[in-house]
Amino acid sequence: MNRAERLSPLGEAGFTLVEILVVFVLMCLILGISTVLFADRLPGARQKAAAREIVATLRYAKNLAVSGKGRQVVELDLDARSYVLKGREKKLIPEEIRLVIHESDVKAGAVEGGQYQIRFDARGGNRWDRISLERGGRIIEIKSDPVRTAFISEKK
Repeated sequence: MNRAERLSPLGEAGFTLVEILVVFVLMCLILGISTVLFADRLPGARQKAAAREIVATLRYAKNLAVSGKGRQVVELDLDARSYVLKGREKKLIPEEIRLVIHESDVKAGAVEGGQYQIRFDARGGNRWDRISLERGGRIIEIKSDPVRTAFISEKK
């Protein structure tokens, strides 16, 4: 008896329960494997996103200062894991990421706690050299740049 002869009286063909179960099992297997493979991607993506947001905030502050809006201050609270451009909304940094600020003065040690202010005015000039966002063994650095304000550099 071929498939055409097994059709119901209305002439409709369908899937058997076994075929549906096989497809369902395969879909679950693929989903389980992909979850394991991509489980480490989310924290890394959060680390990159945090770095991009900090750079955007620094650039915005510099642009406001240069355009005549007066001195702008970006305050990083290393203990509370947050940063804010004065007068704007405070942004949080994910818990697994540790911030470290390195000043341009080589004699100054790394700043790992407390509050740190980065000031921008029409003349420019800053004390900071780079900001490190550390998670596990992965470090993303935001480096100070006189033209671009800041840029992201990734260490592995």
